[in-house]
Amino acid sequence: MTTDALDPGPDGNYPHMPRNPDGSLDTARMPIGLRRQRTPEGDTVLIDVEPTLLDGRRVTDAVPANQED
Repeated sequence: MTTDALDPGPDGNYPHMPRNPDGSLDTARMPIGLRRQRTPEGDTVLIDVEPTLLDGRRVTDAVPANQED
């Protein structure tokens, strides 16, 4: 069974984001930022892959990402 990052964590804390040892967001397991994607017509569009919380905030508003990512 997989763990959803937006589900409560083992201590009932919410959200249960994957983190690095320094406490920052593990962006290898929780992608953030813009990605390029090609449409069926061949055009390239930018897609924002960062998830939002139930209240509409971005995940980086709740857990800061490491500046080196």
